[in-house]
Amino acid sequence: MVQISTRASDLRTAIERASGARADVRFAVGSTRISIPCPPDDAPTWSELLQALRTADRWGSVTADGQTVIWAQIEEEQ
Repeated sequence: MVQISTRASDLRTAIERASGARADVRFAVGSTRISIPCPPDDAPTWSELLQALRTADRWGSVTADGQTVIWAQIEEEQ
């Protein structure tokens, strides 16, 4: 079992708190990616969510199968 870093755990908590959605966490060699379904454009949580995303090393969105997902990635020290 892979253990999540403190930085990734803090980001996950901030994203979940801001969006009200449960985050999906995926691990790759040297990084952790956290993703959630994109909130509606008029959601009052966008300001807090963007603040959390900006603490990540990279972040963005992707649309697949008609669903937009917001993701944030932490590059882990090796």
